[in-house]
Amino acid sequence: MSLRCPLCHNALQAGEKTAVCAQGHSFDRAREGYFNLLPVQNKNSLNPGDDAAMVAARTSFLEAGFYTPFRDTLRGLFAPLQATHLLDSGCGEGWYSTELGKTAQKTTAFDISKETVKRAAKRSRDITWLVASSQDIPLQDACVDVMTAIFSPLPTAEAARVLKPGGHLFIAAPGEKHLWELREALYEEVRPHQAEKWQEELAPAFRFHSEAEISFRIELADNAMLKNLLQMTPHYWRAPRERRTAVEALPAFSTQVNFRILQFCKKTAS
Repeated sequence: MSLRCPLCHNALQAGEKTAVCAQGHSFDRAREGYFNLLPVQNKNSLNPGDDAAMVAARTSFLEAGFYTPFRDTLRGLFAPLQATHLLDSGCGEGWYSTELGKTAQKTTAFDISKETVKRAAKRSRDITWLVASSQDIPLQDACVDVMTAIFSPLPTAEAARVLKPGGHLFIAAPGEKHLWELREALYEEVRPHQAEKWQEELAPAFRFHSEAEISFRIELADNAMLKNLLQMTPHYWRAPRERRTAVEALPAFSTQVNFRILQFCKKTAS
């Protein structure tokens, strides 16, 4: 299964009910089917990651199909690679993982939020679901062909460690105009999203392969779906309260979405 112990980094042997390493560290499989491989000492809070309300909002929004064109674009990029092992880092409630996993022989997906993984594990028994941190991915070295980080943190050293030489890393990030009209309604001044600093951090271990951009409009025909979109974004917490309250009261909304998909390849030894 390619798992490694989060406590001693020895290989984990996963059974029907438990995963055990050579040092005797044991982890029970939850009723929903996932393993919690996030030790208490590695948590920065009691319940790290997204809370139940944010997870519920994002689940409702994604399952309504608004981001399906974006997910389909990702799957189209993954499919030709015919991955043996796909890793979805920061998988959330598994809406992307479940579809993208169809392009690989084996799929592992993890998130730091126990709440999201509990939901994700109900989507598919064919995926290895984990509660884990991207700062210490509980997978063995060089065991992954394709890795993706969709709007999630990406420690570049860990990505380089778990990917095979020549393996592919996909990063999905907001484009310059992502949710532009929504941000105009929430802030006095709106600036285009800037390129992320991690692109420079990837250079020692990865070479840039390609970039794809996808843009389209979404029409939110009811207030409930508008609230779901708002609550699943950082803007829910960052925007001034009076502006957020005004947006939440709108009966409907239309905004453009704009995604960037960057593909990198792990360098092979010279």
